[in-house]
Amino acid sequence: MIVLNRREALCLAAAAAATVAAGPALARPEVESLVADFARGRAPQAGGLTLDVPLTADNPNAVPLAVKLDRRFTDTLWCEEIMLLADHNPRPLVSRFRFERRMGMADVAIRIRLAESQTVTALARMNDGSVLMASREVTVAGGGCGF
Repeated sequence: MIVLNRREALCLAAAAAATVAAGPALARPEVESLVADFARGRAPQAGGLTLDVPLTADNPNAVPLAVKLDRRFTDTLWCEEIMLLADHNPRPLVSRFRFERRMGMADVAIRIRLAESQTVTALARMNDGSVLMASREVTVAGGGCGF
């Protein structure tokens, strides 16, 4: 059994609070690394991808999100993968979806959890190596995820 005096308990609580507060800041380099790995050295281009997410999340535990490629797949150009990121979540990689040319289109809808107000980003890698990007700032109205 561990017995702490008042000073030790306060120091421990302050350290825990600092760790929780630093979590989102520590996720930023991870987001850059995820984007760099996904883009494989290419610069993401804005446009060609639609990200539909509300500006204000009343329930941060189930925020509706939809991503759609603005064009249908052709025999020569299709989307290989879509990656969703929430940059201030403790784990910024929300989800990844893979597609095949025979699917005809890239269109996904899910619900995500948000830890706090932040930017949500969708990236789509095409078979020719190009990367499309769409992002949107979402304001969280209530308490966020607790993981």
